[in-house]
Amino acid sequence: MKRLVKLAKVTDYLMTFRVPGYPHINPILTVNQENAASQLLRTSGEQLLIAMPEGRLYGKDSDSFDESVSFAVFSLSKVNGPARTPETAETAYTNLLHILDECLNKIIEDLLGTATNSPCPLLAGLDITTVDVIPEYSIFAGWSGYYMEIVLE
Repeated sequence: MKRLVKLAKVTDYLMTFRVPGYPHINPILTVNQENAASQLLRTSGEQLLIAMPEGRLYGKDSDSFDESVSFAVFSLSKVNGPARTPETAETAYTNLLHILDECLNKIIEDLLGTATNSPCPLLAGLDITTVDVIPEYSIFAGWSGYYMEIVLE
């Protein structure tokens, strides 16, 4: 029996993930905060950062187990500059939330196969069990926006 199959498939899926309607955003797949901050130093504007997925095996014994996969998506921009006003911050956070919503819609579309009449083969058999969305301020060396954690089983 192969272990970590779901983790491998979700990782492959995220390596080519793109946000519909936002061709200027090329998601950055990253391993840790230091790696993320160094990659963001070379960018500007709205960015999408995806943390490498994590796997969890659970069950009653070695023969009976299941696997869940979780990953985080950060929708970010440099909101904290000297020209920041409450209005520019609100507009930026609203735009970043729309980007995150499109990401979630794309993932759900690929899980259900609504756009192609069949699920993405890399996500076949998976379902979203949890989605948490949290606003963030001044992370990764001054970037702000939203963090979304998705758990698939």
